[in-house]
Amino acid sequence: MAVVSHDTLDRTLTALYFGLLAAGGLLFAGIAWFTAAYPHELVISEAAVGLGVRSLVDGVAPYAMSRFAAEPFVVLHYTPLYYLLVAPFLAWTHAPFGAGRAVSSLFTLATAAAAWAITRRLTGSRPAGIAAALLWLSFYQVAFWGTVQRVDAPGVFFESVGLLAAIRARDREETPWKALPWFLAAWLVKQVMIVGLLAATIDACLRDRKRGLAFGALGFGTLAATAAAFQLASGGAFWRAAVLGTVSGKADPPSVISSNAELFFGSPWNMLLFVLAGAGAYALRDGLMGVYLGAGILVAIATDANFPRFFPPMLAMAALGAVAVEYASDRPALRRGAIAALLFFGASHAAYEMRPLVRERILATRGPNDRLALANALAAMTPEGSSVLAQDTGMVLSARRAVVLADPLVMSILAGNGAWDPSILADGIREARYAAIVLNRPLEEVTDTEWTTLWIAPVRTQVADRYRLASKLTCHESWRFLEPDRYVYLPKAAP
Repeated sequence: MAVVSHDTLDRTLTALYFGLLAAGGLLFAGIAWFTAAYPHELVISEAAVGLGVRSLVDGVAPYAMSRFAAEPFVVLHYTPLYYLLVAPFLAWTHAPFGAGRAVSSLFTLATAAAAWAITRRLTGSRPAGIAAALLWLSFYQVAFWGTVQRVDAPGVFFESVGLLAAIRARDREETPWKALPWFLAAWLVKQVMIVGLLAATIDACLRDRKRGLAFGALGFGTLAATAAAFQLASGGAFWRAAVLGTVSGKADPPSVISSNAELFFGSPWNMLLFVLAGAGAYALRDGLMGVYLGAGILVAIATDANFPRFFPPMLAMAALGAVAVEYASDRPALRRGAIAALLFFGASHAAYEMRPLVRERILATRGPNDRLALANALAAMTPEGSSVLAQDTGMVLSARRAVVLADPLVMSILAGNGAWDPSILADGIREARYAAIVLNRPLEEVTDTEWTTLWIAPVRTQVADRYRLASKLTCHESWRFLEPDRYVYLPKAAP
C-alpha cells in the first residue's frame, strides 16, 4: 500500500486551501456583479441612502434644517463622506442603486488589498497576504453588506489603511501620526467607525504612554472638532441627524442586539477564524491587531451588532487567521490540522451559509420575483406621478412613484428622541394628497410603543379617517431583513 509523503500531503492541502479561497473570491465577484446590475432595492434602506445621494446632486446641503421640515423628508443620518463619494457616480450613471453599490464593492475589494498588505507586512509572506485578502472576501457579512448601497465599505477600507500606517510607524518605533488622516476619513464615512483609532491609541499607549496619550488626544480631538464644525455650519442639523437620528435605546434593545449578534457568532466559519485570529495575535505578540480584534467585537456589541458593525473584527480575523496558518509552518502537523479545519468549515460555509445569498443576489435578480410583484401591484393601484407614503421606500421606487419619506426607521428614531414631529404629515393625510399609504402591519397594530412605527403612529387617527385598507400584499419569498406583508391604504374617496 502506497504511503503519501508529508510533502505531498502538505502540497495537496495547500492547493486545496487556496483553491477554496479563490472559489470564495469568485463567488464574491459574482454576487457583487449581479448586485450592482440589479436596478431595485435589495437591502433595507438602500433606497434611503440613494435618495440622500440624489439630494446632494440636486444641490441640497448635507445637513439642512429643511430636510426635517418639508417633503421629501430625506435625512442624512451618517457623516457625509460616502454620500459625497457616490454623488459624482450617480450624476454620471443616473443609476439610483448601481452607483452606490459599485462604490461599495470597489472599496470592499480595496480592503482586501489592504488586508494583503497588512499581512504581508506582519509575516513577510505573499501567500499569507493573498490568503488574508481572500478570507476577508469570504465572510457572509462582507459579501452581503459590502456590495450594497450602504455607507460602511469605505469606512473599513480607510481604517485598514490607517492600521497599515500604524504598523509601519510601529516598526520604525515612531508615533503613528500618518495614520490619523485615514482614521478621520473612516469617521467621516460613519460616525461609529472609531475602532481603528481606538486600537492604535491603546497600542501606542502600551508602548509609550506619553506618546500614546498625545496621539489619542489629537485623534479624538480632531473628530470632536470636526463634529463641532459640522454642527456650527449646519445650525444644529448635524447633531439632530447624526446623533438623534441614530441613537435610541428603544431602537436597539438587548433582544435586537442578541438576535443580530447570533448571525455573527452562530457561524462556524466565523468562529473558526476568530479562534485562529487569537492564535495569530498570540504568535505575533502583536498588540495592535489583537486590540483591533477585541475592540471591534466590543464596539459591535455596544452599538447594535448589525452586519457592518463586525467589519473591523472580521478584517482582523482575516489578517490574523492567515498569520496563524503561516506561523504554523514550523509545526507541520499543526498547520495540516488548521488547513483541514479551514477546508471542512469553508466548504460547509460555501454550501450552506452562502446559499441564501446566492439565491437572493444571483438567482432572484435574473427575472421576476415576489418583491417586484409587490411593487407592480402598488403601481397598478396608484396613478402615475403620484406620491406614496410607505414604510418600504424601495417598493415605492420600484413602482416608479414619488417618495414622501425616505427612511421611516430614522424618522421613527428622530420622533422617539423628540427631534421630529410626525404630525407634519397630518395635512397631507387629511387632504388625501398621498395616492397610497403602505404599512408593514395593519393600522390597528400601529402604536406609540413600537419604535419602528413612530413615524406614523401619531397620525394614525387621521389615516383611519381618510384612508381604507384596499389590499394586503405578501412576499412569499424569504429575503434577509424583509418583512413579508404590505398593507395598502387608499383614500376613501378613491374608486
